[in-house]
Amino acid sequence: MGKVDKFYGLRISTAANIAILLLIFVLTLIHLKSVIQPFIVAVLLFFLINPAAKWLEERYGHPLIAYGILVSLTIGSIVLVAILLYSNLQSFSNSVPELTAQFNDKVSWLESITILGYSIDISSIIDGVGVDSIEAFLTDFFGTLTNFIGGVLTTLIFLIFIVLEAESLPRRLQAAYPNHVSRFEKIAGGSGESVSTYVFTRASVAFGQSLVVALILFFFGIPGWFLWACIAFLLDFVPYIGGLIATLPPILLGFILFEPATLVLLLVLLVVNQQTWGGFIEPQLSGERLDMSPIALLLLVAFWGWVWGLMGMVLGVPLGVIMKLALDNDEKTKPIAIMLSKNPPEEE
Repeated sequence: MGKVDKFYGLRISTAANIAILLLIFVLTLIHLKSVIQPFIVAVLLFFLINPAAKWLEERYGHPLIAYGILVSLTIGSIVLVAILLYSNLQSFSNSVPELTAQFNDKVSWLESITILGYSIDISSIIDGVGVDSIEAFLTDFFGTLTNFIGGVLTTLIFLIFIVLEAESLPRRLQAAYPNHVSRFEKIAGGSGESVSTYVFTRASVAFGQSLVVALILFFFGIPGWFLWACIAFLLDFVPYIGGLIATLPPILLGFILFEPATLVLLLVLLVVNQQTWGGFIEPQLSGERLDMSPIALLLLVAFWGWVWGLMGMVLGVPLGVIMKLALDNDEKTKPIAIMLSKNPPEEE
């Protein structure tokens, strides 16, 4: 028998098949985005409303009534947020000429300052930072959000069918795979509860943090305060860099509008708010921090951002958590989950 070539313990043919499957997977994500993305959002919404649905089911006695109430509230919330976003964007666009003039005045003031005979030259960064760049960022964000809202109907249809499937799927699995149903139940039970906890906790923390951001920016009179709060909510799902990206535009607007002391106060309030929710309140709600390697998280965010843009960056971490929990609940794939963990279990 001839020698079989291997690549890190895998047959060359097996490695080639894996590479082909990964390529097909990536191409499928890109070209079927309009179908796959609403489905994933619907799954995450299901996990998000599941705890409240169970409470309503105990109160009203029927799961369809519980989910019907929550789906109706979800639709109403999306419509209300869309109206407020559009109104806020229009208001910000109307204030752009005035903000641009104030920004130019602040830049001239900075360049007139001399320290030990040296003046501050910021001409090299003016082209990349300014009111126009903020408006362009908002326009791109609103375009992404508009595309997402355009697929809300598809998302809600998926959500309705997921709710219906959640009621009948266990019985069908029992009938179709009686010898393997216990394994399915172990994976689904272990990962489902953990994912529900994570999604609910993450969304609650993001909502609370963005609500405080909205109050702070409204109190300081920052133009487009509701837009920045919504961006803070979405980017809070992006680890490490999300909060920083969401904070920069309001800080730049504060630089344009306020004196240094007021700008420092605004910066301190935003940072304290972010650290309080992320460093204290979230661990208290979930009982533990997100147990995933920082490198794995950044790679997930980069990959999903490349595939689906801003919405991919937002969805990347929840998808990674679901994948890790599913891998962790199967003995065959548990080593992969351990490699993705930040704090692997100690040896007994």
